[in-house]
Amino acid sequence: QSPDLSAQEFGELLNALHLGILGLQTLVDNLLESASIETGRFRVFTRPCDLRRVALEVGQTMAPLLTKYEQQLQLDIPDSLPIVLADPRRIGQVLVNLIANASKYGPGGGVVRVTAVALTDHLYFAVADQGPGIPPEARDDLFRWFMRRPLEDDKTRFGIGLGLAVVKAVVQAHQGEVGIDDSPGGGARFWFTIPLN
Repeated sequence: QSPDLSAQEFGELLNALHLGILGLQTLVDNLLESASIETGRFRVFTRPCDLRRVALEVGQTMAPLLTKYEQQLQLDIPDSLPIVLADPRRIGQVLVNLIANASKYGPGGGVVRVTAVALTDHLYFAVADQGPGIPPEARDDLFRWFMRRPLEDDKTRFGIGLGLAVVKAVVQAHQGEVGIDDSPGGGARFWFTIPLN
């Protein structure tokens, strides 16, 4: 630690660096994925994995972003989820994109809620925000390339409208489905499924 910085200032500097790296990494990952999808080289490499652990790791990664906007990340994930065949890195990327969007469009001081549940033939994940929501007529275009919703405040974030298109491509490559509906209490809830074999 530099003698010129207090412990609080040093912590704030590390947090700012973390957020900058996270933003750049997400942007680069989405650009690379979009290029591989466009050229037909996009692949997922599945193996038996515990998506609960993936979600918890993503939660730790994303915590500083939500802290910056005084938001709370709530993980409602059972202690035990069935092991599924999935690409953990790609599913992590899906969760990063959805949580980043929920933070971006949710209010300061709000809650971003990640839910997971095992159903009969698939795992269901949802990421809900407390933002203004998305009108039904605007939902069909959200998963297209370079689509961005306008921000109602001064939150400045990385992003060029690739995140949701990448989410859709990753989920479909796992033979899953992706969608959006209204979040109870207001806001939007983005969800995706991963088949149980």
